[in-house]
Amino acid sequence: MKVDLMLKLALVASCASGLFAFDVGELAKRSDQGFKPAVVKDWQAPDEKTIPNNLFGDYVRYGKALVQETYKYIGPEVADKKMRYAGNNLACNSCHLDAGTKKYSAGFMGVFANFPQYRPRENAIGTIEERINGCMARSMNGKPLPENGKEMKAMVAYMYWLAQGVPIGAKVEGSSLTKVDRKMIMSRAADPIAGEKVYKEMCASCHGDNGQGVKREGKAMGYEFPPLWGKDTYNTGAGMFRLIKAADWIVANMPLGATSDAKILSDAQAYDVAAYINNYDKERPIKANKDKDFPDLKVKAADSDIGPYDDNKTRLQHKVGPYQGIIIPAKKAE
Repeated sequence: MKVDLMLKLALVASCASGLFAFDVGELAKRSDQGFKPAVVKDWQAPDEKTIPNNLFGDYVRYGKALVQETYKYIGPEVADKKMRYAGNNLACNSCHLDAGTKKYSAGFMGVFANFPQYRPRENAIGTIEERINGCMARSMNGKPLPENGKEMKAMVAYMYWLAQGVPIGAKVEGSSLTKVDRKMIMSRAADPIAGEKVYKEMCASCHGDNGQGVKREGKAMGYEFPPLWGKDTYNTGAGMFRLIKAADWIVANMPLGATSDAKILSDAQAYDVAAYINNYDKERPIKANKDKDFPDLKVKAADSDIGPYDDNKTRLQHKVGPYQGIIIPAKKAE
């Protein structure tokens, strides 16, 4: 009842302001690199048989192994304490499915060709190494990899290999996320109560009734199905903790077998279950200094749940919507 009341208050607040937080057009201007990017359609992962049997090939193969089995090489249970960079037993593969090659799962196919790039979370030009370490600190709840170390070089080498033939700055179809209905998120708040029903019916059989996942036996073996909340999962600074980001990812990837062309959940179900998974009543690691994210409020992510904001909307409305009055859509060209 308390959550339901808070959602109603958020809906009332959505009509009260003429100020705005997130300007899509402004973000596009800052991300502009001064040329029209090529569009790559029908991207296919390179054949692993083409990886050369030399030092470069060794790094590519190790980079892929790090993505698929992060917990095995740099997780919190590895024998060598100096190698414990990840703070949980997830893998990069937990989100970047099929070692970053599944389309619309935040894949790696176009990553190398698109760095350096403007990063609104830091309001700075970021490198690919800094982006990887952002995931290490947030999704992996750990600490940065040495930028000149073997593990970082291997991950970058793997992304480089995946991007072969992709022009600099190109937009690779499938490298981003499918978007849930934007009219829906502007007009209504996500409902974690409805999301709980979706979770029990569609998610709990793999991720557990309490979001605990299914952990493999033994040390540094990771999970068969990752935990979605609790102490051994992504922290509050991860992109997956943000409602819109999580819903966009879920709708094209979950339950397993879903794709952007063959969704299993509706947009509304993905939106609501994302709110349920990331609700404040569920324990998860806390990202320190999260208030320093998105220092320029004009390009602060609309679903960031920590202020300050450039509007008078509540923290709850930024957390669960509706996003009318928070997001300024980009203006269409005349």
